[in-house]
Amino acid sequence: MASATATPPKPSARPNQPAPSLWSIPAPLQKLFSQFPLVTLDPNPLPARSQTLTSASDTLPTLYIFSSDEDALEGKPSINPTCLKWQTLLRLSHVPFLTSPSSNHASPTGSLPFLLPPRTVSPNPIPSTSIPLYISRHTNSPSPLPTSPRSEAYLSLLTPIRLAFLQTLYLTPAFTPLLKKFYIDPSTRSSLLGTILQTQLSAAASSAVLQGLGLHSQTGTGGIDSENLYADAAEALDSLAILLQESQTGWFFGEEKPGEFDAGLYGYVGVIMAHMDTPEGRLGGLVRRAGGGGGVLVGWWERIRREAWGGDGLSEGGGEK
Repeated sequence: MASATATPPKPSARPNQPAPSLWSIPAPLQKLFSQFPLVTLDPNPLPARSQTLTSASDTLPTLYIFSSDEDALEGKPSINPTCLKWQTLLRLSHVPFLTSPSSNHASPTGSLPFLLPPRTVSPNPIPSTSIPLYISRHTNSPSPLPTSPRSEAYLSLLTPIRLAFLQTLYLTPAFTPLLKKFYIDPSTRSSLLGTILQTQLSAAASSAVLQGLGLHSQTGTGGIDSENLYADAAEALDSLAILLQESQTGWFFGEEKPGEFDAGLYGYVGVIMAHMDTPEGRLGGLVRRAGGGGGVLVGWWERIRREAWGGDGLSEGGGEK
């Protein structure tokens, strides 16, 4: 007896239809792409700052600093004391260079500034501590001498000035708008992220001030005696003004031209006099009264401005030499 179960017939093959491939596009997607084909858009043009660096950085070094895009493109002074120090020293040494805005996170050393040689020379970045050697190699300046014990002692006077500067900019409410303008607004347009960044900057400044005073970071801002802080800064500025008065050349340590120490102090005084010379800041008044109120440091500051920036010492600005 024949079985009742029959084998189903095989579908007839379509001779003109190729077998489906592993890489073939499914029909619904193929129909979609046929109606809306992919289009490759033209690349966006580079920002003006990038175009400038691309063309000029083949022959000029670039100093990466805390700055806004606009100020860096125009070569204006940095609003950060350490960056302004090296920016000023390069200009005092008549070394042509470009400036570009950056951050600590983008720095190969973890801090700003750093100098990137011309791309046709070397791709290796130069940390700020090696900038004096770079200057001596590209000018007629002698190689930098080791720091003497006397200059080391006076370098320590910059510490109380730095602590008072941090207290003023980061921890004084009257200067919150300046802090936002300098460091927060160029970093983010989000009010939430701006608030978080401001909190982080203030916490870092508070920790640095407490550490500089020999206090534990858990003490908080309540442990900072601002009166003693500004008193120490005033004493340091007085000592520096007296040292300057003893110089026959008008530059520190009797040097024939302003050097690294002058540039280091100018990093603070330049920002203070340009942006913090107000009753709320107090530091501007301390600079003006240093050395008995004879305007010793103010006159020195104005000389640096003329030598390095070609200005009259009363306003920030100026392009690269």
